[in-house]
Amino acid sequence: MTAPQHPLHYLARVTIQFDTPFIIGGAQDDLLYDSVFVTDANGLPALPGSSLAGILRHAWADAGYDNAGDIFGFQNGDQGHGSRLSVSWGCIHNQEDRPVEGLIVDRAILANDQVLSESLVTTARDHVRINHKGAAAKGGKFDERSVSAGHRFTFELLLEGDAADAADWQRLLSLLRSDAIRIGGKTRRGYGQYSVVALKAADFDLTTQQGFEAFVAHPRALAEPCQLSDILGTQPQISSQSVVATLRLTPESFWMIGGGFDAEVDMAPLTANRIIWNGGKGSVDYNRAILTGSAIKGAISHRVAFHFNRLKGAFAGEVQPKEHTGTENKAVASLFGSEKNGNAGQRGRVIISDLFIDNPGPQKIINHVSIDRFTGGARTLEGALFDEKPYYRGDEFCLKIAVTDADTINDQTVRKAFAAALEDLVNGRLALGAGAGRGNGYFKGKIIWNEPGQAWRDGGNHS
Repeated sequence: MTAPQHPLHYLARVTIQFDTPFIIGGAQDDLLYDSVFVTDANGLPALPGSSLAGILRHAWADAGYDNAGDIFGFQNGDQGHGSRLSVSWGCIHNQEDRPVEGLIVDRAILANDQVLSESLVTTARDHVRINHKGAAAKGGKFDERSVSAGHRFTFELLLEGDAADAADWQRLLSLLRSDAIRIGGKTRRGYGQYSVVALKAADFDLTTQQGFEAFVAHPRALAEPCQLSDILGTQPQISSQSVVATLRLTPESFWMIGGGFDAEVDMAPLTANRIIWNGGKGSVDYNRAILTGSAIKGAISHRVAFHFNRLKGAFAGEVQPKEHTGTENKAVASLFGSEKNGNAGQRGRVIISDLFIDNPGPQKIINHVSIDRFTGGARTLEGALFDEKPYYRGDEFCLKIAVTDADTINDQTVRKAFAAALEDLVNGRLALGAGAGRGNGYFKGKIIWNEPGQAWRDGGNHS
């Protein structure tokens, strides 16, 4: 009897909880929304194993490990082999904190489960891309359906190998807990941040009867209890070497991220639901104030372009605006990415996650009217009389902005422009959200750079 090619099987069961909303893009179009998420046969959100494997492979390469092909498989001409790592689909948890598997015939089960019901009825989030004239760019208006923050998913990893793979297995498990990894799409717009809340693992030697029987006894169903060891408390976490700026901000006056709905007013702050867990039970926390990563990213990218042009001496009236704004601006393209044009294209390096605000301050209805400059009375055009319901002040909150692959940005002017934009934000010179022209959205605070960030900002190399 020949010895098995991969005598050791490394197995892990992982449960994650999303800290922000997320999207795993589906292949089918939706008649109502521009972007939808992947679902299982019950219509519940799911995490495809292929997506999880792809995320891990990219993270493996980004961490500098050079044997991705050996673990994840490769094809080079007539040479290659399949992946030694198998990743299951991630199953969503119900309100009892148990993974949901199989077809649910009785739809009343979904209706009576608060957590699963929330995952089925999601709201769209509107987005708009602003051009250099301050108006919506062509094709820049779209919306998305995302899954609410707080949902939990469980999946399993299986690595077939031998004793020499023990170190790589530990690296894989540590990568899962890296703060640089996001799951799903639109991660540069605030989506996809997660935390590992349960991690159980073991290795099985299939050449021994004891190891083989223990592996066979492991339950296939993710909802069934398993005998794997709980290693979450002892598993080392890979610290990201990303540049991180922590902004401690306090609203100076009224502020809101537009796009919400309130029957009382025309304009209301965007809110989002999230799942909270207490004592192994899940429930929905409704209509929480949220500061979206996309709103912060848009404001900062425009200000980065301004400072880069200022530092380069490219002033209005002397240059063509379109050639120095948006992705045509070197600083914006380097930090926030650019669309693919031929073989060129760059993924954004700046990551800003959505942030729930626990105490955004009280809301107040403010009425507005557009005045006719000739008569001094209210204009008769539709929309000239409107009201809004922003938050007023509120508590200080902590916003983290990370720059990945920061060492690849060698232009010191780009770094200075980015730092200057953040300084504008914490010094009340850059507004976030809706109504900036009416005085909304200004903050005061301070910036705390991590150690790699200080060296990067000042022109050094933090590697």
